Amino acid sequence: MKKHNIAIICLILVSFSLTFGLNLKKKTTADQNSDQTILGESPSIFDLLLTESKRYYVEALVADYHKDTSEVKFALDKTLENISEISEIDSLTILQKDDYNRFCDKLNHDFRTKFSYINGDSGTYSIASIQDELKTYIDTVAVGNDDLIVVEDRPGHLPLVKSDKIEKIINYFQGRLHNNFQQWLNNSGRYKELMMPIIKKYGLPEEIFYLAMIESGFKPTAYSYAHAAGTWQFIASTGAMYGLDRNWWVDERRDPVKSTIAAARHLKDLHDYFNDWFLALAAYNCGKLNVLRAIRRERTRDYWQLRTLPRQTRNYIPKMMAAIIIAKSPEKYGFQPPKNDPWKFDTVKITRSINLETIARRTSLSSKVIKEYNPELRRWATPPDVNNYVLRVPQGKGKEVREIIKKLPTEKRTFVFHRVRRGENLSYIARKYHTSISAILAANNIRNSYLIYPGDRLKIPQENYTYATKSGEATIHRVSKGETLYDIAQMYPGVTLRKLRSWNNLYGTRFIYPGQKLKLYLNGKKTATASKPDDKERLVHIVKKGETLSEIAESYHVGLSKVRRWNNIYGRFIKPGQKIYIYKEG
Repeated sequence: MKKHNIAIICLILVSFSLTFGLNLKKKTTADQNSDQTILGESPSIFDLLLTESKRYYVEALVADYHKDTSEVKFALDKTLENISEISEIDSLTILQKDDYNRFCDKLNHDFRTKFSYINGDSGTYSIASIQDELKTYIDTVAVGNDDLIVVEDRPGHLPLVKSDKIEKIINYFQGRLHNNFQQWLNNSGRYKELMMPIIKKYGLPEEIFYLAMIESGFKPTAYSYAHAAGTWQFIASTGAMYGLDRNWWVDERRDPVKSTIAAARHLKDLHDYFNDWFLALAAYNCGKLNVLRAIRRERTRDYWQLRTLPRQTRNYIPKMMAAIIIAKSPEKYGFQPPKNDPWKFDTVKITRSINLETIARRTSLSSKVIKEYNPELRRWATPPDVNNYVLRVPQGKGKEVREIIKKLPTEKRTFVFHRVRRGENLSYIARKYHTSISAILAANNIRNSYLIYPGDRLKIPQENYTYATKSGEATIHRVSKGETLYDIAQMYPGVTLRKLRSWNNLYGTRFIYPGQKLKLYLNGKKTATASKPDDKERLVHIVKKGETLSEIAESYHVGLSKVRRWNNIYGRFIKPGQKIYIYKEG
């Protein structure tokens, strides 16, 4: 049997074991459960969310096998969304906690290894991989046997020290991690003017600013394999303690202003408790109780002598020291100073839920830019239950957006409503409306074990109905070997992955196969965007050893999907000497 077939069979077996393993304990099968009456026999919220998490995780594995990065990210985001919902359930049994922890362990391992490429060089997944690699790289220096040299100790500032371990980390940042660290420096220049006044307001040393560098690389949307989010990497429970709201619409841990205020308050509380900045930082990383236990065991309050702290925490402050030392004199260590490009914005108060695409279509902004300025938004619109939501837009665009919003007609409801009938359950309803179980649970604040009953009126998030309407005659696309949903969406004007999934009901079984027929509603625009134009100059690129198709597309400033279409390449590999045709404006 071919290796390809063996791999596919293995993935199918993994899919069955992960997706259906949880349900083997039940008397009814998943299919029977879809048709049964809700009364008294519904699975718990935990069962539904964990099963859905495992299904999306398997889809991420399959997409990774096919090297379909956009599908991997989509599936992992859905997995994490469900895992976050489970983490907030406070009534789990011992067996449920065991199931949840085992799945999280597997997911955490794959975040650090298999899926480390998802967010690119500056993403949190790669930071997690870097942290794991650093453990091996710097742990050759034993705790307590490393001579500390005080570099700087000024009143009101964090003492800066050097040691063999810190020197090793500096060398690591200079060498293997040079490009990543330069990106982190550039990001620091973007947020320094915003965060530094907050840090000083709460009486913290200004060097605390660089804590965000080793936590997230100053990436607001960062999400770690430990389920921490945002620039300052708060877990949900700690974030909630300091006023950071997290619901289906927003995650304030990702807001650079709100999360910096929360981090400053948290660090101030820790310093007030320990009266030592090194111990406070250690507690920020591993928790107050772990630091207290280490102090009691070893009878010392010297962070540098605490051998029984978790290994990650023992390396945590040395990494921060190395980052501060380089950031203070970047050119000395072979880096460029951060660009002076501060994050400045105007604010617009919104009194009702508004779709970001609606704003983008009527202004000079794109929805991507709006989301970049509002990283706390998790969905396609501003929250419907906030009377005065403050939306950020690029500086100078506030007046334009305010005027547009005043003229906007009342939009369709953010939700559609569904009346539960006998025999329906959440899985069936989620499939019917092309959404997820976690979305319905969050929208309706469902937390009881028996979920829903016949006659219940449920709010269903309406995103897909807004953008995936079916108008006109359908165009049929027959899937070719090697094509992905992303490839197909890029071929046609105005087609997105969301629309393609909705039109063809691909939310339950989202992977496609050669020969499959897909429907597209194009309003008469049936020409693929990447057809070979007659009015453009054709260039010939000869593939060099080690080049990838994406690198070639980027070098000519054209889309990857267009290059595939122009050259009829839907497989994932090219070879040295192969001719690639590029069409440029003449």
